[in-house]
Order: sequence, then structure tokens, then C-alpha cells
Amino acid sequence: MSELPALAEDYIVATNAWQPGAATARGFHEHDAALGDRSQPAIEARLSAVRGFLERANAVDAATLAGHEPFELDLLRRRLSWELSEHAHVRSHERSPLGYLATVGGACNGLAIRDFAPLDDRIRALIGRLRAVPALIAQAKVNLTDPLRPHVETGIEQAAGMRSLFLQDLPDAVSRSSDDALKEEFAVADDEAIAAVDDFRIWLQNEALPRAGDGFAWGADAMRCLLSETDSIDEPIDALIRRGEDDLRAHQQALRDVAAKIDGTASPAEVIDAVSRERPVPARLLGEVEALLERLRQFCIDAGLCTMPTDVRIAVAETPGFSRMITQAACSTPGPFETVAKEAYYYVTPPGADWARDRIESYMKFFNTYSIAGVSAHEAYPGHYVHLTYLHRATSRIGRFLMSTTPIEGWAHYIEQVMVEAGYGDGDPRYHLMQIREALLRLARYRCAFGLHAEGWSVQQAVDFFVNEGFATQVIAERETRRGVVGPNYYAYTMGKHQILGLREKLRGRDGAAFDLRAFHDAFMQLPFPVASIERIMLGAQA
Repeated sequence: MSELPALAEDYIVATNAWQPGAATARGFHEHDAALGDRSQPAIEARLSAVRGFLERANAVDAATLAGHEPFELDLLRRRLSWELSEHAHVRSHERSPLGYLATVGGACNGLAIRDFAPLDDRIRALIGRLRAVPALIAQAKVNLTDPLRPHVETGIEQAAGMRSLFLQDLPDAVSRSSDDALKEEFAVADDEAIAAVDDFRIWLQNEALPRAGDGFAWGADAMRCLLSETDSIDEPIDALIRRGEDDLRAHQQALRDVAAKIDGTASPAEVIDAVSRERPVPARLLGEVEALLERLRQFCIDAGLCTMPTDVRIAVAETPGFSRMITQAACSTPGPFETVAKEAYYYVTPPGADWARDRIESYMKFFNTYSIAGVSAHEAYPGHYVHLTYLHRATSRIGRFLMSTTPIEGWAHYIEQVMVEAGYGDGDPRYHLMQIREALLRLARYRCAFGLHAEGWSVQQAVDFFVNEGFATQVIAERETRRGVVGPNYYAYTMGKHQILGLREKLRGRDGAAFDLRAFHDAFMQLPFPVASIERIMLGAQA
């Protein structure tokens, strides 16, 4: 009998204790009142545990594995190696405040938005987490020995944005309780958390920022580790860059061709600008998105793109304040191990109320009438919401626990193209134009990820690339560049799409006229592995 199930379960238990907020998000509730210990002794203990798990994984006898277990073992080995590589080479715990702030925001928000337990029980857990915020912030200050300027600047904004979580989102959730004493206890803990985060923001501004380094690049070696150990991609970086550049040129030509169909007298940039000006007013953005979702869902059914895995609809809501700085739209679903809560949210970020008019105009071009369909297909139907609903039912326990970013983001980006291929918008070239523009944005992310972190690109080089090659507005280019500076794995959209398209063509070549697109999509969405492993499974190859 294989040792893998016991090893996987031990790893899951230990990791839930190490990441209580992530445990709650995944649907485990043994640590709902904790935030996690990031003291130096705790960090060293975690690293020792990871090394022990990796030794056990390397000792598993491959002859005892059956079914998908070889792919599970490969996934676990690579992910354990990545945790060690990240600590040694990227050193986020020493360089970036963003993980600490995201832990606070995500862990507290997760208790408010999902009804997995009685409200008062969740409030008690929330109080525990709020009380733990000052200690975590204190540990962050000790750990941040080598802060990086882009991360600190983003952290200052992120900390300021979190005030809405403490002053509005959490109090609104707690207000539904009828226990006045519990509400008073929450109010005290909430005030302590606000004070700690505000103090952290001031500390970042006054102490971390003046000594922060301007460097941000991970380096080629760390990028190779990221690709191999999180995505099972072992190709040379140069080959990956060439593939992206070839696809970029192909999409730029497609953009010129489609733009000419709309207005042959204008440049592609002028056509994009004209189409992008057709947009809802900011106050009606969420309503427009909500009205669109049911039409998208029915189109997917009628066009035979996938089998809907649930009748539960995703709800549209404003993006929480703590994540608005780097998020325009996002999908938030119950975790893969959640057995009670069913609420899922499609978060949309409207422009800031205090923004200048020209900034609002530039930003809202992203949410124009013809791009909203693609963005919503990506996040909801048949993108993230449908995919994650399938993944959460996968039979592989460790696969569900260690779901990879690239197949998830790759699927959602791939499906934008599939919608156009299937005839969404009745052939209106403006929908196709916006789909190509979004593909160019992801291709620019892909290229800038490698440029910024493996080739020495400057921030301005990346901004210019987004504007000149990706047809992004200045506001979006700046936001996208910042996102890539603080983390390069937004190559995942294009990387995953390339892999899925490649797999689709291999299956078409094998099956010929018997190829069934819906069956391919349904089967793909149920496998919680990197695309390289999914390909081997679907083609019948060994791990």
C-alpha cells in the first residue's frame, strides 16, 4: 500500500496550522480564530517540517502508486521544493509587507462573507483573528529586514485600503448578530486591529520606505524554479519567451484585421479607443455585470461549451477595499473542502470616488460594453466559477489542496477565445476586437513577467510595453506593471492558454471527427493538476 495518502494528509494538517486564513478559505475550520505565527522560530520550524515532508515524498516507492497517484506525488514534491526555493531565493517574508497584509485581510474577510457556521460562532473566530493582528504586524516589522520599494509602496496603499474592511465590511456583517455583548467585544478587537494596521502603514512610510531597495527582480534562477516547481514547466525561458513573442505578433495582426472591419480609415488604437468609449456609467457598472451573467450562462449551455456543474448562481459585489489596488475583477468561491457555505462572489472594482474625471474615463474603458462580456466569461461563466466548482469535486485530495494557478488562469483566459469561436455576440467584430485586446494584455503580462524578473527590464520599459504592444491605457499599464513587479506569476494566463490550446489540438488530431469540445472541457475542468500532468492523463501517458 502506498505511503502517499498518509503523507499527503500529514502535510495538509501541518499546512492548515501554518496558514490558518488559507485553511478557512479552503474549507477547513479547525483554526478559524488564528492568523498564524510568523516569528523566526516558527518560520524555522516550518522549513524543517517541509524538508521532512520532502524526504518522505522522495522515499515513496513508485511501484506502490495507482491511478492518479503518480501525478499527485509529482505535484507534492514540486510544491514542497517551491516552498523551500521561495524562502531561500525570493524571500518575500523579508522583503514584502504584502503577504502579511493579505493574510490579515483575507483571513478576516473570509469569516464575514461565507455562511459556513452560525454568525455568532464566526464572530467569535473573527474576534480571535482581530486580536492576533497586532502580534502578526509586530512580527512583520521584525522580519522585513530587506524591504523592496515597489512592495512597500503597494503595501502602504494596501494598508490604507484595508480601513474599509475594518470600518465597513466587518461591522456590517457583525451588525446582524443579536448578541450585544459579542458585538461590543468585536468592536474593541476591531479597533485594536485598525490601530495595528494604521501603525504598520505609518511604519512602512516612515521607516521601511526610506531604507527600501529599488531592486525587485527575482532573477532567472528563481523564475526557473517557479516554472518547474509550481507549474511543472521545464522548458528553457528563452523558448517560452519566443513562443510568447510569436503569439503577440499574431494577435497584433489579428487586431489590425478586425479593427479594419470596424473602421478601415482609423488606426487600430483609434478603433479600440472608439469602441472602448461605449461603456456604462460607473454607478451602473455592477448592475450591468449582473444582468449579463445569466445570458452568458445560457449561451454556454446552448453552444455546447460545457455542462454546468451547479444551479447555484454567482453573486456580483464590489471588490473588498484591501485588494482594490491591484484587482479590477475577481472570482471568490467557497473552498474545495467547504461542506456548508455555497456563496460565491464575482468581485468588480469600480473607479475611486475621489479620482479625477480623466482617470475615471481611462479606467472605465477596461469595462466597456464589449469587453465586459469577456471579463465576465473569464470570471464566471464558463470561466473561474464553473471551473472551480468542478475542481472542488475532484477525487484527488492533495490535488484539490494544491491547485495550481496556471491551469486555473489559463482556462479562464482560454475560454474568452472560445466564446468568440462559438459565435458570442452574433459575429459583431467589436466583441472580437475586445477579446483580442484582452489577449494582448495577457501577452504583455507574460512578456513583462520575464522581462522584469529575468531580463533586467525597468518599470518604465514594462509600462511602455503594455501601452505600445498591448494596447493598454496608461492607467491600466501602470496597474499591470505594478502587479508584475510585486509578483511575476501573472504569466499564468497566457502560459496556461498556450498549454490548453496545445492539448486541444493534440486531442483533435487523435480523435478526428469524434472529438467532442464539451467532453474535453468537462474532463479538463475536473483534473486538479498542472496542465502538463492533465495532458499526460488525457492522452493516456504515464507520469
